[in-house]
Amino acid sequence: AVLTISMLVLSVPFSTDFRESGLIRVRGLENVPDAGAVEIAVENLLNYNADVDIVENGLDIGTSNVLGGNETLLVKSMFSSQFGIHENSVTVEQRGATITSIYSEQAVRAMVGAFIAMGVIIFIAFRRRITVGAILLAVGLDLLGVFGCMALFGVELSLASVAGLLMLIGYTVDTNILLTTRVLKRVGGEPKEQVIGAMRTGLMMSGSTLIPLFAISLLTTAPQLYQLTAVLIFGIIIDIFNTWFLNAAIVMRHAERQRRKEYHVSI
Repeated sequence: AVLTISMLVLSVPFSTDFRESGLIRVRGLENVPDAGAVEIAVENLLNYNADVDIVENGLDIGTSNVLGGNETLLVKSMFSSQFGIHENSVTVEQRGATITSIYSEQAVRAMVGAFIAMGVIIFIAFRRRITVGAILLAVGLDLLGVFGCMALFGVELSLASVAGLLMLIGYTVDTNILLTTRVLKRVGGEPKEQVIGAMRTGLMMSGSTLIPLFAISLLTTAPQLYQLTAVLIFGIIIDIFNTWFLNAAIVMRHAERQRRKEYHVSI
């Protein structure tokens, strides 16, 4: 509930991949300056976030806001005075809604396609509406919780974080298939014991995944990598609760009901 309220009130911040932004192109350089120094200089000048990419004979610098006329002059003057780059080598452009709308459409298609494919595969594997519904519920709650965490901690929605969301869908399905297979398809043992056994395996898997993700998020300086790992960390932690507390209770109750039916039929 807290994460949902955070998402509604704060809203998930969008990166430059999904909104209008500025683009500074520097071309025709024999000696390309240090990307870190350029990023610091641009951010100090404009008070915007900047991402610097080294390209052939130049730099591409994305800014979080669209640059105005005065800011364009300041940028060209800064490159000339600090890095000795002629003003004619620097051009300032705007990444408009056309490009960002293409990215948004592709991201939505990827998410919808992943959900449909996941639902079909789960239904083929288990053929039980309750099981399929429980797994889809867990995936939906995981994604909702991740969006809430992104709003709460200011993690931007970018192409990298969308990739993390797609990975998270696969991870959530894996943990729920582990739970469902242990409880519904394994012969022998009580449902509660089977849930506990599956939970031990699932928590070990989650812990071994979280450790390197935490290490990467603490050590990396690349914003795209941080966004990717942050989404996965949020999702795996939330999935522990949705899979092993919510979905486990649903599956265990369903298994106990099925056993009672089989017992009465045998009598």
